[in-house]
Amino acid sequence: MKIPKYIEFRNRTNSVLSRFLKAAEPEEGCCILIGKTNSSTKDHKRNIWEVTHVWNCQNIWGEEESRLINQNIEAVSNQKNMQLSKKNCFEIDAKDQIASHKWARENDLEVLCCAHSHPLNENRPSEMDLLFHQPPGLMVISNKDGDLKAWWIKNKLKFHSVKIEVFSLT
Repeated sequence: MKIPKYIEFRNRTNSVLSRFLKAAEPEEGCCILIGKTNSSTKDHKRNIWEVTHVWNCQNIWGEEESRLINQNIEAVSNQKNMQLSKKNCFEIDAKDQIASHKWARENDLEVLCCAHSHPLNENRPSEMDLLFHQPPGLMVISNKDGDLKAWWIKNKLKFHSVKIEVFSLT
């Protein structure tokens, strides 16, 4: 997977995303971003990812369906003296993942990445985000003010920001 030059939110999808994530507060909200790669230009060397749809998801962190809570996570939380909860962690429900992938395929689109909020912290990948993200790939994070930032996660230790553009016909 190649790093995008920038991620382009189309037709107010950035506003939709911000509202979905804000609605989950005080817990972390989570969504799946759907669209196309390289669709903003005929020059495919530019590698632009275009977000056309936002799939709102359920955060199941700590619930019975959760697959992520195990001894490794408990070790991280004990080491950092932090209580892990939906206020600082998220896990997208597998049903939402399956449904969004199916819908994207049926509509000739791609699942681009997941997005989530940090209602208590800055919109930068946390240690937990890096622990559970499958690199390489893109991650979009919103802070308590609804400001979005995109990050390319190269590996569990290296990441850098990706420019966000907003395109609207109105």
